[in-house]
Amino acid sequence: MTLNAALAADHIAKRDAAIAAARKNENDTAALAAVAEHDAAVRGLVGDAVKSDERADYVNAVVAAGAAHLPDDVARRSFDDVRILGMRVGRTETFSFVERSADALDALDTDNWKPAPVMLAEAPNGSQLLARVQTFTHNSTRGYVPVVPQIQATITGRNDELQPAGLETGAIGTFETVKVAAMVKADHDDVQDYQQLEASLDAALLSALGAGVDDVIVNGGTDGDITVPGLMGLGIVTPASVSVASVLSALARVKTARAVPDTILMHPDTEAAFLGAIDGALLGKLPEIIAIPSVPADTAIVAALGNTAVAMRENLGVASATDHPDLFYKDQVAFAGRARIGDVVVANAAHVQIVKTAA
Repeated sequence: MTLNAALAADHIAKRDAAIAAARKNENDTAALAAVAEHDAAVRGLVGDAVKSDERADYVNAVVAAGAAHLPDDVARRSFDDVRILGMRVGRTETFSFVERSADALDALDTDNWKPAPVMLAEAPNGSQLLARVQTFTHNSTRGYVPVVPQIQATITGRNDELQPAGLETGAIGTFETVKVAAMVKADHDDVQDYQQLEASLDAALLSALGAGVDDVIVNGGTDGDITVPGLMGLGIVTPASVSVASVLSALARVKTARAVPDTILMHPDTEAAFLGAIDGALLGKLPEIIAIPSVPADTAIVAALGNTAVAMRENLGVASATDHPDLFYKDQVAFAGRARIGDVVVANAAHVQIVKTAA
């Protein structure tokens, strides 16, 4: 901010007039007070200009260093005002999870409520698969998902009576879930002083949970009591190296099973080698390739993920540990998020074709 010369000149003129009046009458307290008032006003204008210049120099230095935005000022607040994933922080030594639901959120945050699969799919570096599979949410311990029966239409005689023998059965799959959790810690003072830290902690938790859910969808998992299968345990395996020919054959097998393959999953290293060997014109005819570390190396999963179903607990669990002895003496707090995911369900194993090098 440049110095407001006109305003400064006005104050100086009034100050000079007050000085002249004071010289005529040394006991003129009003004139002396006016001198002090206008003197302070001029000093304030100069000070504001100096501060503004210093601020401009700071902004230029921050931008030159590559920052897109200027850091916000410190805003000290009560720890009770901190929110992680929209939930109040609970003061406790150990993690005690609370369901993040529309009812549990503050009134101001309710409009931002979204089901767990949506949050994990929208998170930066979050789940790459939840938006591709059919996701069914539930609020009970046991999950339910419809299993689409694989039936085939045939020509029937004009007067032939339909017989119920041999009909495929539509069913509801039931299963329990495993818990996928992620934790992060931060300095107590930073959490209180910088509200924008909440957003980065939220992003960290959601991204980790999303990636963890993808691991389960691909490989399945167990918590020691419950075991859920993933794509690698459900699909049909063809022992072969990942090549243009083997992937095209897998696509053909999915199509032969009367499904449309929509996704090819590969480890990033496998994708790099595959793209280096494939003709660019052919690449445009393939389903989208998703490079994801969850897939084992030298493996390709060719699937109709639109025919694949996954059930998840609708609400995320959120917890905090503010007074744990290992954290308290370091003046740190910890936060955790938790998602629950059940079996991956496919109506026909042929809709998931796995190409991997023979052991």
